[in-house]
Amino acid sequence: MLGRFLHVQHPTAKQAVITAIDLLGRAVISAAEIGISFPLQRRDQLLEYVLTLMGRDQSDDLVDFSIELLQTQTVALSACTTLVSIEPRLPMETRNRVMKATLGFFALPTEPSNIVESLITNLIILLGAILLTSGEDGRSRAEQLLHILRQLDPYVSASAEHQRRRGCVAVHEVLVKFRNLCSGGFGASGSYPTLSLKHIDQGGPRGSSSLPSAFVLPNRDSLSLGERIMAYLPRCADTDDEVRKVAIQIIALFFNISLSLPKQKTSANDIDLESSYGALSSLEDIVSIIRRASVDQIEVFHRVVSSVCTLLSKDEVDNIS
Repeated sequence: MLGRFLHVQHPTAKQAVITAIDLLGRAVISAAEIGISFPLQRRDQLLEYVLTLMGRDQSDDLVDFSIELLQTQTVALSACTTLVSIEPRLPMETRNRVMKATLGFFALPTEPSNIVESLITNLIILLGAILLTSGEDGRSRAEQLLHILRQLDPYVSASAEHQRRRGCVAVHEVLVKFRNLCSGGFGASGSYPTLSLKHIDQGGPRGSSSLPSAFVLPNRDSLSLGERIMAYLPRCADTDDEVRKVAIQIIALFFNISLSLPKQKTSANDIDLESSYGALSSLEDIVSIIRRASVDQIEVFHRVVSSVCTLLSKDEVDNIS
C-alpha cells in the first residue's frame, strides 16, 4: 500500500503524502515524550519515499523548476528532519544518502526568495538533526561533524556569493549544535538527545537534564582544527560583508569549542590558556565591529590571522595539509 504513494504526480498530492508522513513521525515523537513506545517499523522506507517524492523527474525541463516543486522540496526537508530524529539512529549509509540527496539545494538560485530561503532554512535544520542523532560517543560525533563540514566546503568556497553565504551560515549553525552537545554532554552508552517536536522546529537538542549522567567528550585533536580553520580563513577576507562576519564567527566558535575539550597529554603543554582566551576575546570583539564602515578590512583580517596563530597549537599548524 505504501508503494502507491510513489505514483502520485501532482505537486499538491505529493505535498499531502509527505505531510502525512511528517505528521506520523511527529506522532511517534510525541508518544515517546510521554513514555509511550511506538516504534515506526518502516521509518527508513518512509524516508526513502520522501526522498523520491522530493526529487525532480528526469523528464522535467529545467525551466519547470517551479514554485510548486520548491514548496514540495521544502515540505520534504521538514519530513526528513522528523524521520531522522526518530530512534533508532539511522545507519551511516542512510545518513549519507540523505545528505547526498539534499545538499545540492545550497546551489539553488536566490529567487523566489521567500520560498528558497525557507527551503534553505529547513535544509540547515536537517543537517543539525543528522549531527544530533549520529555517533555513539563524543569522538564519533566529532567525525560526523567533520563529515558534514567537508561536504559543505564546496559551497563555502563557491564563486557565487549567495552560495558562500548559505554555506557559511550552515557551518555556523551546525557548529552551534555541536557546541550545545559538548555543553550538555555525550551519552557514554551511545544514546543521543531525542528531539521533541519543539526542538525539531527549532533545530536544537533537548535540555541536558534529560541526558544520561555519564558523558564522554571528544578531544580537541578530533576536530582537525588546522584543516578546518584554513577552510574558513580565506572567507574572513571575502568581498561579501555577511560572509566575512559569519566566517569570523565560525573561527571564534571553533576555538570556543576546542578550548573546552580535553587535549592529548603529549601536546597539552603546547597551549597557553591565558593567551588563547585573550586571542578568542579579540576574535569576538572583531565580530562586533566588522560591519562598521570606518573599519579597515585589511587590518581586521590581520587581527584575525594574529589570533588564529595564537590559538592554533604547533601540532595543529604542522598538520595543515
